[in-house]
Amino acid sequence: MVSWLSNRAKVSGSEEGLRWQQRPDLWCPVLLVLAGILFFFDAIFSSKNFYFRDILNFHYPLHKVMIESYAQGEFPLWNPYIYLGQPMLANPNHMAFYPSNLFHLFLPFNYAFKLHFIVHPILGGLGLYFLQRRLGINGLAAFGGSLAYQFSGPVLSFLNLYSIVQAVALMPWMAWAFLGALYDSHWRRILVFGAVLALQIITFEPLLLQCSLWLLAGIALLYLLESGERTNALRTILRVGAVGGMFGLALAAVQILPTLELLPRSIRAGGYDFKTVSDWSMRPLELLNIVVPHLFGNPYTIDGSAYWGEMFHRGREGYLVSFFFGAGSALLSILSIFSPRKRLKLIFAALALISPLYRVLYEWVPVFRMGRYPSKYFLLATLALAVLVSLGIEVAQKTEERSDRTRRSIMILAAAAAAVSVFGFAAWVYFQHHPGVLESWIRSKTDPNSARIKDYPAMASQLKASVRSSATWLGLLSVLLLSPVSRRRPALWTSMIVLILVAELASTNLRLIPIMSEEDVNFVPAVNSYLERLCKNELGRVVPADSPREIPGKAIWAPNRSWAWLTYYFRKTGQPLYGIMNGIQYSVFFSVDDLNTRQSRDLLKKCSSLPSEAALLLLARMNSRYLLTVNDVSNPNLELLSSFDTNTDVKLNVYRLKNFLPRAYFASVTEQISSKEEALERLSTPEFSAHKTLIIADPGSVPAQEGDGRGEVRILSYRRQWVQCEVVAETDGYLVLLDSYYPGWRAYFR
Repeated sequence: MVSWLSNRAKVSGSEEGLRWQQRPDLWCPVLLVLAGILFFFDAIFSSKNFYFRDILNFHYPLHKVMIESYAQGEFPLWNPYIYLGQPMLANPNHMAFYPSNLFHLFLPFNYAFKLHFIVHPILGGLGLYFLQRRLGINGLAAFGGSLAYQFSGPVLSFLNLYSIVQAVALMPWMAWAFLGALYDSHWRRILVFGAVLALQIITFEPLLLQCSLWLLAGIALLYLLESGERTNALRTILRVGAVGGMFGLALAAVQILPTLELLPRSIRAGGYDFKTVSDWSMRPLELLNIVVPHLFGNPYTIDGSAYWGEMFHRGREGYLVSFFFGAGSALLSILSIFSPRKRLKLIFAALALISPLYRVLYEWVPVFRMGRYPSKYFLLATLALAVLVSLGIEVAQKTEERSDRTRRSIMILAAAAAAVSVFGFAAWVYFQHHPGVLESWIRSKTDPNSARIKDYPAMASQLKASVRSSATWLGLLSVLLLSPVSRRRPALWTSMIVLILVAELASTNLRLIPIMSEEDVNFVPAVNSYLERLCKNELGRVVPADSPREIPGKAIWAPNRSWAWLTYYFRKTGQPLYGIMNGIQYSVFFSVDDLNTRQSRDLLKKCSSLPSEAALLLLARMNSRYLLTVNDVSNPNLELLSSFDTNTDVKLNVYRLKNFLPRAYFASVTEQISSKEEALERLSTPEFSAHKTLIIADPGSVPAQEGDGRGEVRILSYRRQWVQCEVVAETDGYLVLLDSYYPGWRAYFR
């Protein structure tokens, strides 16, 4: 502790005499914010919005439905639009309690939605800066490392992930709050730490929470090792961790308890096998992507014609579309080996290497089986590398203060980097004159079945440009390290190092944030307007029969190959989540997050395994009135109502299912069954009188009954939180509501 405090005191003392305009803790944060605003300039100062992958297909409609619940004065407990009705608040992907929801109080929905993405990388840069200052790193060096983190490929890749992007900000701020509480164990600092921890907990992302805990463990170890009184330091760590952790859990309980109730009932209840959790993760070849940008080409195309990484990522782009950290940043992180802060550099170097431990943790710690895609661990590695970059900048700043041996070693490292840069330029020149060699190598790494749609010259050209770019920035930085400028103008020299870092990352990674116009975001397909009109007359659900994984690629008619056109295709083909914003309700479809109930998954599996006649009958008995498909279906139980353009050579057909059951009906007969599987079998049997029979899976829960009494049910009001029905019957019987049951549902009579 004495060592750590002395480092902190030296930094504070050396800067005490500076004017307020020159104080790094004032202008460095301001510059970080300004740099972030400039980077996101187009998104901030226009109506354009983010759209890639799950943003517009999944999170946007779910979030809009939730915000509408708040706007109507309702607590967002239930989502009646998907999977026969599902919990809303209990699903952490809705982020019902996250503070960025407050943006919607005073901003239009679309702007508030994109602001959630924009603020977190900027907050992440600020958090890492102040964390490093508490670690005793000087202002300019901390500024450089924070910029490297803020504009790194992994951090910006999280902009495609609405419900977990907040981790890029919360992780450094959590470590900052924890370290501050260790330094001064006042209860207010401990509660601040607990509050930040609570924000990470309510996102319920297992792997990223684990990353945060690894980081806190590293901070605690550093505090312990640098303490002069380790027994007292250990007590402080335990006290801060216990009190802050309990406070964080208490704050997060409003999300934890509903989610813990949902998890045992969800598809994720049994965890995932290792293949499932790891088949969309970082591969060894992608380590090159740390220093070579756009290694696999352009992932933002409809058919992947300019992308060759599918064989490494289950036939599509990587979970994190970029691991690029910069050749210059990599050199500075290596330079940190000469830092006198031995414990600090070793701990953060170890944190950067946590990812390989995932397989062991998966095997021995059950909670690790709940999350997917351990490439998320690279966010922790990126943060750790950014701290090493700052230490490397400090080493470069004080080269003249080092021993002759250390100075020679630094010069040798810089010369080696210059040699690597020359080698990179030589490779670029060679491939410029022998393009077929690089194209053949890329071809060998792609699926032969997709060769006909691949633009191999374009991919080879991109890879050559990436190699040249990395060689250029690495060469500039190595020359700067070898130059004598540092002895005459150290501040200017350090600023030039930082400028090279941010120029390499910002210019390259700007391509990682594709956006589209607000008009495109708000586009409502004709099929949704049509279904909205149909469903207003009588409650009924819609069945999207086609898998969203069946992407037509080149068959889409579009003026370019941008991935944005896929969002049009998904909407025009009636993919379900878009329709919920129009009040359309859906029965069963492909799950994105596996947080829907197992009963809805079992129903989908059953429908997929049955012959078409039985499957249609089962769906009709789930109050499914309409079926959407791009295929032509000939079936006596289906009536074609209309067809719609899809921007492809096929039409979207809307069929009406005949003999569907109403949403609510009167049953005068009961039938006992032994299992839920048997219930699905009975419901898919033509002889079963579904319109008047109540299936009982729990013997003794209701008395058995036989009869032919008639009754009529009329739904007076159907809202998210409650349903009001009027029943007129000639005899005793049961009101059957074809909605999902979930603990907490209650029936009341008056």
